[in-house]
Amino acid sequence: MDRAKTGPVFSGQKLKEARTKRGLSQAQVARKMGNISGLYISYWENDRYAPNGVNMVLLLRALGCELEEVTE
Repeated sequence: MDRAKTGPVFSGQKLKEARTKRGLSQAQVARKMGNISGLYISYWENDRYAPNGVNMVLLLRALGCELEEVTE
């Protein structure tokens, strides 16, 4: 499948890099997102799951970053 037609693909590694670059723990990001479980952040960073649309928006706001920073 052509990636240009499917859009950006979430990357757990890039999420971890964005989070650590800002000096935030998984728990801190979870609290900034509205006190969700830090386990979600761990799952996302380890590519077990990807955030849904709502959580992606909250995640980007919590990190203060753009979509391109957490996608390939």
